[in-house]
Amino acid sequence: MAEPPLSVVLPALDEAESLRTLLPALRARLAGMDVRAELIVVDGGSRDATAAVAAEHGAEVIGQEKPGLGGALAAGFARARGEFVLVMDADGSHSPEDFPPLWARRADADIVIGSRFVPGGAADMPRARYWASRLLNAFTRLTLGLPARDASSGFRLYRRAALKGLPIETRDFSVQQEVLARVLAAGGRCVEVPFRYRPRVGGESKASILRFARSYLRLFALLRRLRR
Repeated sequence: MAEPPLSVVLPALDEAESLRTLLPALRARLAGMDVRAELIVVDGGSRDATAAVAAEHGAEVIGQEKPGLGGALAAGFARARGEFVLVMDADGSHSPEDFPPLWARRADADIVIGSRFVPGGAADMPRARYWASRLLNAFTRLTLGLPARDASSGFRLYRRAALKGLPIETRDFSVQQEVLARVLAAGGRCVEVPFRYRPRVGGESKASILRFARSYLRLFALLRRLRR
């Protein structure tokens, strides 16, 4: 059988409740677009029924050798077989209904970013977290020249060829900026399309403003090196 044109990678840690809703909705959206895809759930050591729910809904479940979100993305990228790789949060904050605009721009760039901060974008999230994210994104854009208003967005469509052999050093949420910077440093391009970030469907958030701030400080030196 020919390789699917799209691989969907969903890093997950204790997201059984959300996946019960997300995976059927994702399959329905892809079927409605007539896009053949493989679904890959990267289980980061869940203690709930994440793996069982994912398998029940036809997703392939894999583990990760390295910790954190960076390790999950590395594992998902290595396993993906499609020409394009869609990365989504497993908590439902990235809606399958927002995928078509990303797919429509797939020929325009190596990374299509679902952006909360371009005109038309929005985010249903706590005010403090929203402004912290917006300010940190503005800081990295202005100081490092990253050509994206939402460089920390995890809702992305990649051209898989741009990910081949890509090293990933960071392990936390700042991996999004690292991957973007590395692809750009290799001559790749990115575009942003607006989307609405939604509240998680279930479970508990793993995000922390303090952790975000610490990770950005560690990331700054790495990104400055890559951008130079």
